[in-house]
Amino acid sequence: MKWSEIREKYPNQFVLLKALKSHVDGDKKIVDDVALVKIIENSKEANELLIRSKGDTFVFHTSKDKLSLTIVQNPVYRGIYNYENSI
Repeated sequence: MKWSEIREKYPNQFVLLKALKSHVDGDKKIVDDVALVKIIENSKEANELLIRSKGDTFVFHTSKDKLSLTIVQNPVYRGIYNYENSI
């Protein structure tokens, strides 16, 4: 399914998508074809799904014209770093 079709059917909503076809242009992953996994009812649910999404599954808002994701080369690690034990 094309992004334009999803935007037309579900305006101004969060959606959970799976990328089926994509390409890389610089530091952007441009998604050409997607599968609609779920229509998300509220922003709280969107945040929860975004945190848990992995691989080619992601949350996006239909207000965006283009379906592109920024590629992060050095992701920030979450957790507690114990400085005393590292010395």
